[in-house]
Amino acid sequence: MGSLCDTNDIDRFMRSEAGRNHLAEIVTMLKGKRITDVDFTSEVSCITTTLHLDDGESFVILQPSLDVEVLRGQFAETFEKEYYADYPERRTTDAE
Repeated sequence: MGSLCDTNDIDRFMRSEAGRNHLAEIVTMLKGKRITDVDFTSEVSCITTTLHLDDGESFVILQPSLDVEVLRGQFAETFEKEYYADYPERRTTDAE
């Protein structure tokens, strides 16, 4: 989680002329476009989502729900199962 300082800086950026202009550029890039494909990529501590648009451009999204710590909490059993698929010799009788 970020701090109150981070929140305040984001608020300041969003209200600034430069911030509004930067966000407007993103709106222009996306508005009216169609998503033609979606890819997911491992980026060490998260999964990124790449939207491929009908004009040939791509847009990368970082979603908090795809952060490794969030995924570990939500899918603990899956992580354990896949870990033992990679290292079956490490499975103890308690882990079965």
